[in-house]
Amino acid sequence: MASGMGYITFAKTEPHLFSMLFMCDQSREQRERMERQLQPIIELIARQLGVDTRTATAFHMQMWIHVHGIASMIVTHYLDWDEQHIVDALTMEFHALSATIANQQGSGGAQ
Repeated sequence: MASGMGYITFAKTEPHLFSMLFMCDQSREQRERMERQLQPIIELIARQLGVDTRTATAFHMQMWIHVHGIASMIVTHYLDWDEQHIVDALTMEFHALSATIANQQGSGGAQ
């Protein structure tokens, strides 16, 4: 969650640089490089949650969508959240996703 907070804080403090770096088209090569760089994070998530890398990747993407959405909405002045509101939203999303995964694992797989 700390990396998500860092990303959102960067968006709040450097909105123009954030937009230039993270709100533009990416090439296929950039996306592939990002996927390779994320591999250690995916493996860590898999170990922490006790899931396979496919599930860990889905978990990461859902959290990333949430984090990037908040950051983008702050940069575009749609949201004006303080740090505690952001922490609460990220914590809620983390717990909701974790519970969903636990439910799926308990019922024998993804729905």
